[in-house]
Amino acid sequence: MRTCLNTATTRGKPLADDIRLCGEVGFDGIEIDTGKLDEYVAAGGTIADLRALLDESNVRCVGLMAFAFRPFGDASEQIERIRPYGPVCRDLGGEMLLAFIAEQPEPGLPPETAIERAAWAATTYAEAAHEVGLKVALEPIGGREFMGGPDDALAVVNASGHPALGIMVDTFHYYKSGVSPERVAQIPPEQILIVHINDAENLAATDLVDANRLYPGLGILPLHGYLRALRQIGYDGYLSVEIFREEYWLDEHASIIRNAKTALDSVIAGIDGEA
Repeated sequence: MRTCLNTATTRGKPLADDIRLCGEVGFDGIEIDTGKLDEYVAAGGTIADLRALLDESNVRCVGLMAFAFRPFGDASEQIERIRPYGPVCRDLGGEMLLAFIAEQPEPGLPPETAIERAAWAATTYAEAAHEVGLKVALEPIGGREFMGGPDDALAVVNASGHPALGIMVDTFHYYKSGVSPERVAQIPPEQILIVHINDAENLAATDLVDANRLYPGLGILPLHGYLRALRQIGYDGYLSVEIFREEYWLDEHASIIRNAKTALDSVIAGIDGEA
């Protein structure tokens, strides 16, 4: 499995420095937040320059994030937002766009109908990405009734049948939704496009919020179990550190990225030592 940094982890820090520092500490890839990308371009940076920096730093752009997945309302606004970013992601060498579940079905909607409607919407997202050779990773959000974990997300992908659709695994969201490592071991590996890895404070799953996230290995999530499950099914993609914690954002830029890489390496080493 390859290492990656999600730039939400360094909120408020410049994207170009994210890339340079990721290269210095040895991250294999980077997920780029569209907000940071927009700031870079607004300041006069070009996509060609950014691609050159990625190549010089030996860091792969894994994808762009994050787009709202709205399967039960008017998704046209989100589709139009995705379209201009698709070619940019492709030009940066990216593979996917990340779409998180952003709304829930109306009360009383039968589950099978919810899946059908979400599959139709997901297909439109996938078609917009597929036009430029990208995929769409559907992101469950922990604690949600619909798409809180892999079951609904996989059902949507399977009902759509579009080859550009897959899901993501997020250790924080899966823990909040009570998704066990054993369940992760049942996911077809070809349907996992990326894994977000993070830890969390010692709180009840229902009380956890994004601000409670920690560097991998510093909290109570069963990370070794999740990673063993991923290894068991043959997942060999990216493990992307994604943390929303103001305490970390206030740290020195280099320290954030170094700490993220050191923590991730330590968790991976724990699994390697069991092999």
